[in-house]
Amino acid sequence: MQKVFLKVLLGTVLLGNMPTHSWVQAEEIPEDIPQIEITEEAVPTDYNIVKSDNVRAAWTDYGNYAQPDEEGYAYYIHADPDISSEIFPLDENSSEDVLLFTFDDAPQEPDSYAIEMAQVMKEKDVNAIFLVNGMYLESEWGREITKQVHDMGFEIGNHTHTHPNLRELTYEEQYNEIVATNQMVEEITGAPVRWFRPPFGLFNMDTILICNELGLQLMTWSFGYDWMDEYLSGPELAAVSLDNMYTRPGANILMHDRSWTLEALPTMIDGYSELGYHIVDPYLIQHQENSTEPL
Repeated sequence: MQKVFLKVLLGTVLLGNMPTHSWVQAEEIPEDIPQIEITEEAVPTDYNIVKSDNVRAAWTDYGNYAQPDEEGYAYYIHADPDISSEIFPLDENSSEDVLLFTFDDAPQEPDSYAIEMAQVMKEKDVNAIFLVNGMYLESEWGREITKQVHDMGFEIGNHTHTHPNLRELTYEEQYNEIVATNQMVEEITGAPVRWFRPPFGLFNMDTILICNELGLQLMTWSFGYDWMDEYLSGPELAAVSLDNMYTRPGANILMHDRSWTLEALPTMIDGYSELGYHIVDPYLIQHQENSTEPL
């Protein structure tokens, strides 16, 4: 029965729309969080990102689409990931016609296109979140790519260490998967990690509680096509990404570290602009604690 339910749920994801989740708890929560040796910096003390000069320097001109508040934020993602992982303006002073670019699984061995993607976006004044797997950061090669992408001004998020189905793991196993990548990213970038995306879009209450303990906001996505067989080329991927029923204000677009995604990027960026959308700077998005009750 569990396998049948998982297939149905994954089928929803395969259609390209936001995955549907249930508020389930995998097991009893231990009285104490598993004791894992991490640096003090690996757990943010609050939910406001440290905006270092090298990260913020190139991302200060927002045109007329956003008016940040005194803390530097103009948008938010809902605290309940079951409701939405889309982007909403904090007030009427910022445009709702924004899209968020997110890239999973970078830098993936043996070939990574993360730096080239970052260069394309940088040239077109577009920002994004790269959500990484810790297993790709164990090599100096992966660490250097991640550092370069971050130093170019892109935010780095957490996509677990080994890309497991979190619903099949114990609380402690989930904690280890998430905290290990958090620590690696923060050691590489020197900045706190704000965002967590569960592999396959699957999570449970354990995941939410762990994310809250580590200061991570959980996000899923609105649509993404670059992993589907019929869209493994730049032109086809760009076409479906620009013309689908899920492209709407606030959409959270899922992409991956793939050559055809790199090929599609310029067309996608130009096409979304022609449709009247701005690609939102992730540093304008306020980060908050996840809700532990359905809203």
